[in-house]
Amino acid sequence: MIAKKWQFESMKSDAMDKQMAAVKQQMDTTKDSATRAMLQSNLKMVDEMMSSMKSMTLEYKADGTYEEAATAMGQSQTEKGKWAVSADGKKLMQTPDGKDKTDTLDINTISDDQLVLGHKEQTGGNMSMTMKAVK
Repeated sequence: MIAKKWQFESMKSDAMDKQMAAVKQQMDTTKDSATRAMLQSNLKMVDEMMSSMKSMTLEYKADGTYEEAATAMGQSQTEKGKWAVSADGKKLMQTPDGKDKTDTLDINTISDDQLVLGHKEQTGGNMSMTMKAVK
């Protein structure tokens, strides 16, 4: 069911949510206009980054290879590698070409139309990425 092309839809990160809440609180309480402008700029940059991520596609091919394509700040990037699903179907392992490190993600949800992958963040929180099938 994973072997198809997926498009990024949204991301949820406990660590990023906490960080953004702190920035918003600081922006609401600061009296310094230069600091407020800098904080607003930071929030805008994060929003633009999240919007640009929606152009990202990830294609898992039946032969066990994958290709990730993304455009950020006007630059296109492609990553290729190998993928596999654990025997119990709960983990997705990706190894980028030319790298020894395998990234392991939890398969939180999978259907014909939606794939939700997640992992524990270094801060102990959770991160999840929701993708929709490209028709």
